[in-house]
Amino acid sequence: MQVIVAGAGPGAIDFYTEHTLAAIRSADLVLTAQRLAAPLSAVTDKVQVMGVMDTIAYLNENAAKEEMVCVVASGDTGFYSIAKTIASRVKPEISVSFACGIGSLSYFAAKLKMGYEQMKLVSLHGRDSSIVPHVCYNESVFALTGGTIKAADVIAQLLEAGLAAVRVHVGAHLSSEKEQIVSGTPAELENMQFDDLAVVIVENKDYANRHKTLKDSDFIRGKSPMTKEAVRNLSLAALEIQPQDVVYDIGAGTGSVSCAMAYKASESTVYAVEKNQEAVALVKQNMVATGAYNIEIHCALAPDSLAAFPPADKVFIGGSTGNLQEIVETVLQRNPNAIFVVTAVTLETITQAVHVFAALSMETETICANISAAQKLGNYHLMKAENPVYIIKGAKKLEH
Repeated sequence: MQVIVAGAGPGAIDFYTEHTLAAIRSADLVLTAQRLAAPLSAVTDKVQVMGVMDTIAYLNENAAKEEMVCVVASGDTGFYSIAKTIASRVKPEISVSFACGIGSLSYFAAKLKMGYEQMKLVSLHGRDSSIVPHVCYNESVFALTGGTIKAADVIAQLLEAGLAAVRVHVGAHLSSEKEQIVSGTPAELENMQFDDLAVVIVENKDYANRHKTLKDSDFIRGKSPMTKEAVRNLSLAALEIQPQDVVYDIGAGTGSVSCAMAYKASESTVYAVEKNQEAVALVKQNMVATGAYNIEIHCALAPDSLAAFPPADKVFIGGSTGNLQEIVETVLQRNPNAIFVVTAVTLETITQAVHVFAALSMETETICANISAAQKLGNYHLMKAENPVYIIKGAKKLEH
């Protein structure tokens, strides 16, 4: 069997490539989704509607047949397409090739007279995820929507996060007679209705540079305790946060660590817990000041509040209110591979952290940071020492 997976472009036959049309016309059978079947019927009478998994099953069951099957997929075969899934799951004796199509990205960008060289490309189609982290750290973001997250949900996410100043472009029914393209702020588009399979471009001229190292001067201090810059940077280095990691900040204080971790978790969310309502308000101010909107701050105590969050990959504990063991155990129940960093200035907290990690069979690394800062005294500068801070890392023991 020979299989050609062909990109249908945005949908209208006018935007099928000649290569794709030739493959469709020469095929013994054309398999496609319901929404593409009607326009395809004008090209061939061999169209059959079939879902992705049923398509794969059919191809494998008929692998020995001497026939050419064309699978027509939406958009382009190289951008969040079923093409890769089909190629990876059919039997090796089936010859599979791709015929590229005009993707919704290139079509939509052309309609908006916009380039997409630096655009962040994401798919929210069929995923329970948020566009907010991507918008925080990129000047422009293109997103496919549908399934769980629709265009209206994207707009609601932006409003809830406080990203009211961004500009949103929504495209639906692209290339068809019902084509809909609208632009505006999230508030202006909030009550509009869009097709389930719309595409979105969000422009954020005030996006944050996720590669920046935040300074103490970047934060509003208030009355809440703040983890100092050097300790913050050492803690982040110990956690080794990846862009897609789910991160907790327990005892957020001013939110300096929350914001710094949010920069690292630039495709995910930081879930911060702080018991003091005044400090929670301060965290929100610092989110705005640094552009780190991918933080959910909760006025609560851990571990009880953690049940509402997705399982954590990395956890910073700056204050546990005496619940350190319960917090660590709660996190590990949901993800045994979670990595923790605890900061401590008292001997009691140091001892407790080491004991808790040891009792849970975790490997421990401890750093004592003795930091001095230059202070001007007359014509001279003297080094003024701060209290030593211990940074205790706990992680699952590696099997050798």
